[in-house]
Amino acid sequence: MFKAFKENLMILFGYSQLFPLCFAVFVSMLGFGLVMPLLPIYARDFGATGTQLGFLTASFAIARLITTFPGGWLADRAGRKKPIILGLLAYSVVMALYGFSQDVNQLILFRGLQGMASGVVWPVISTMVVDKVLPRDRSKAIGLYEMMHFLGMVIGPGLGGVLAGMFTIAVPFLVCGVLAFISSIIVALTVQETATTELRIYDVSVEIPHFRTASKSSTHNKAIRALRELTPYTGIFVGLCLAQLILVFSNALMQPVLSVYANEEMGISEVGVGMLFTVQGIVTLLATIPIGIVADEVGRKPIIVLGKVIHALAAILVILSGSFWPLLLVMTMRGFGRSMSNPSITAMFSGLVPISKRGRGMGIFNLFRNVGLVAGSTVGGFLYEFSSSEAPFIACASVGLIGVLVVLLMVSEPKQGLR
Repeated sequence: MFKAFKENLMILFGYSQLFPLCFAVFVSMLGFGLVMPLLPIYARDFGATGTQLGFLTASFAIARLITTFPGGWLADRAGRKKPIILGLLAYSVVMALYGFSQDVNQLILFRGLQGMASGVVWPVISTMVVDKVLPRDRSKAIGLYEMMHFLGMVIGPGLGGVLAGMFTIAVPFLVCGVLAFISSIIVALTVQETATTELRIYDVSVEIPHFRTASKSSTHNKAIRALRELTPYTGIFVGLCLAQLILVFSNALMQPVLSVYANEEMGISEVGVGMLFTVQGIVTLLATIPIGIVADEVGRKPIIVLGKVIHALAAILVILSGSFWPLLLVMTMRGFGRSMSNPSITAMFSGLVPISKRGRGMGIFNLFRNVGLVAGSTVGGFLYEFSSSEAPFIACASVGLIGVLVVLLMVSEPKQGLR
């Protein structure tokens, strides 16, 4: 097993352009992790109410929802590299501005601007990672991308707390801006464009015929034609988008209330809650690449299904855990389930769209993800407040299993991933 892991890791080392791109992701997410646990506390210093804290979270998700598809469209028109660099530069400016905020409204505005930059950068950068490797190595590459993503998120919160303690709470925001600027320089100097002019004009990897329809003015027929021009795997495309929406919605139902439930219902301290999420992040970090290797060998669909079943079971076990140590085991399960499903579903989807249109395809895919995130977080908070503290976790498990059924019934492995 270790020999196979080493051999597959060496395959990734053969893609020299992959590591600078993933390192840029790490640096960016390190900066992101620096400030995210501190942002609600920072807002409280300005007298933010609970409703305003909700707006602070929602503004990011809604702005990202709006810009995700235009960002993918821009990546197919202008290439991948320029949107990433411009988005990271915008990200660096916004994060620095956090440190000079004067009131809650400014924080909400900057959070929305950060969401806009994020909506452009992250779908495109994951698309570029996929562009860099052969179809058979996509799960491994996405696994490396996810690993660097989570590594930054694991290290960032602790480092942000140290900086805030040594200086002021505004300093981590300024440091985050500097790190995002460094990321843009890394991409500009080390990463080569993958969507060339020739590929954007005509994709030689796939020829998709135009279909005649009875009523060309019909909106439905236009949507079908547009989808067929985007991918030859229309059924799998729709199935994965729908599955992504449902699965992200299910996870978001419990995500905003999990730490509150652990603190208020189980009496776990803030330090203990932080440890729970750190362990989950570490498990996800360590398991992502090995599971990506397995997914490339045995197929991505069974890995997605198994990961989501584990995640649904973990949601129910949260309610039954009752104390810190059992909940720590449950968080380990969640991290393992996440490392199975997230990279595999992204890798499978990326193979459905040719390289010249992959930015738009990933933009649509992430659009469904962002809809699920916004809706799930809102419903989860509502259930926690107006139904019961256990309701979001029961709903998470139930909806997650519905998502598993969607994958089983609507999704099949494409015979050959597109370049």
